[in-house]
Amino acid sequence: MNLKESFRYQKFLDGLMMNAGSYLQHPYHCLETTKVHLRHAVNPEADDMTEVVDDGEFVSSDTVLAFMAHLVDEREKLSIAIGAAKASIGFDMDAAIETNKFRQSLNGSIRKMLRFVGTKKKTTEMGYKFDINGQQVPYRYDVEVTTTERYDKEAAKTMMREVIAKADEVSAAIDAALINTTVAYEPPYDVNESFDDVLEAFVQSRGEVTTTEE
Repeated sequence: MNLKESFRYQKFLDGLMMNAGSYLQHPYHCLETTKVHLRHAVNPEADDMTEVVDDGEFVSSDTVLAFMAHLVDEREKLSIAIGAAKASIGFDMDAAIETNKFRQSLNGSIRKMLRFVGTKKKTTEMGYKFDINGQQVPYRYDVEVTTTERYDKEAAKTMMREVIAKADEVSAAIDAALINTTVAYEPPYDVNESFDDVLEAFVQSRGEVTTTEE
């Protein structure tokens, strides 16, 4: 498998572990219920009866725990294989990915800043003066309003172009590494299999029955 497939398989193993953990949260998977019907004490003609509650069929909790331990081993093997594969590509992929996130953040900030452009407009405001009778009267007058950029617009555009070009270059290198780098790991299950199918395959590999009837 390549790096891209290995990352998908990591998520697959994580999903299996989560489902297995949920499996153990069912009380009847962990506890057997026994009912003793004390009928004879109130009805001498009836015998007492012991009943084990039938909770249906399911894989035993001990087997599920063994399966989870198996998943831990597989996750470790895969992680080590991924680490070795990353070390072979000639650059730090994790650092490149995180740095590209910062480049995208910088680009986003520049784009927002470039929306603020210089303008010229005319508005009116109110003033007051005294007329010939000494009375204060209002009057309106024009105001020319000019806004100018408080930053180097061309330098910002140049920076954005350079950062975008570098981000594209790094992204291309990451994409190529994801496809062309081989991870030395043999997956024990098909990534498209369901949890139930994988668990059944594990049970069968141990030579056990697939279900336990309580």
